[in-house]
Amino acid sequence: MDRDECLPWHRAPWQQLWQRHAAGRLPHALLLAGPAGLGKGLFARRLIRALLCTQVDAEGKACGLCRGCRLVQAGSHPDMQVLQPEEDGKPIRIDAVRELCIFLGCTAQYGGCKIALLEPADRLNVNAANSLLKTLEEPPGNSLLLLVSARPARLPATVRSRCQRIDFAPPPLASACDWLAPQIPAAIDPVVLLAITGGAPLAALAQADGARWERRRTLFEVYRQMLAGSADPVGVAQDWMQGDLSENLRWLIGWHHDLIRLKMISDPPRLDNPDLRPVLQEWARQYALRTLFERLDAAMRLRTLCATTQVNVQMQLEAFLGGGAHDDLP
Repeated sequence: MDRDECLPWHRAPWQQLWQRHAAGRLPHALLLAGPAGLGKGLFARRLIRALLCTQVDAEGKACGLCRGCRLVQAGSHPDMQVLQPEEDGKPIRIDAVRELCIFLGCTAQYGGCKIALLEPADRLNVNAANSLLKTLEEPPGNSLLLLVSARPARLPATVRSRCQRIDFAPPPLASACDWLAPQIPAAIDPVVLLAITGGAPLAALAQADGARWERRRTLFEVYRQMLAGSADPVGVAQDWMQGDLSENLRWLIGWHHDLIRLKMISDPPRLDNPDLRPVLQEWARQYALRTLFERLDAAMRLRTLCATTQVNVQMQLEAFLGGGAHDDLP
């Protein structure tokens, strides 16, 4: 995928934003918000390249050849800074934000603007967010702050209110399939991938990876065995620790959403996991609706715990899995 390609679902917000830039009305701070897998970070980086390019075209496409473009590509442009957590799952700390604010307050070395990208911005801890407020309230001239977040509600209201927000939403299914289908193996149904990923095309493209697809099926099978009482929760927890835990838990939550849909409606028009419908239908017949809601709540609490606190993840998984729904039939 061409990194300067304007993804189909980005075209409308891009055109609106670039028109504002051309009119000299670009905000000092932008919050790019929406579900994961829609390319908000790609959008932000495309904007950075366009603003720092000395030969950008009328539609905002960077030339890729000028000094500014080459420096951005190398990650060494003196008027650009990207701030991310030092480690996955860790917060963005106040010291890093203070340095970023000092950077924004300096004069641009190449005479354009200073640009800072925070991704994911919802990883700012409380002190770091408060430190950012002064820059948001009194932005330096010729500076742009880009905040990218799939969970904007985690940002303090004082931060959100001082940013111009651009919301990204999944594109219509037909256009998402048109974009996705040529890029995945013919044996995989793009509709299924998009259902699994909440309609997010980039997440669906990543899901088409053979190893990831197989991991999902493996975890589904070991979870099925655990619910049937034929697998040890400790061993299952070890399986669930493999790969991307956040993604594993998202799958788990999606399965429980579907179980509740199937329990409440015999033939729901939409499932998050249409390829698993036969097994999920059988599960839905076996378990009480109250139990399924309890398991869903527990899975969502587990995901929040693992994402926002320093916990023993395997112990939390074992506790969740040990409270299996197989003990509570309707």
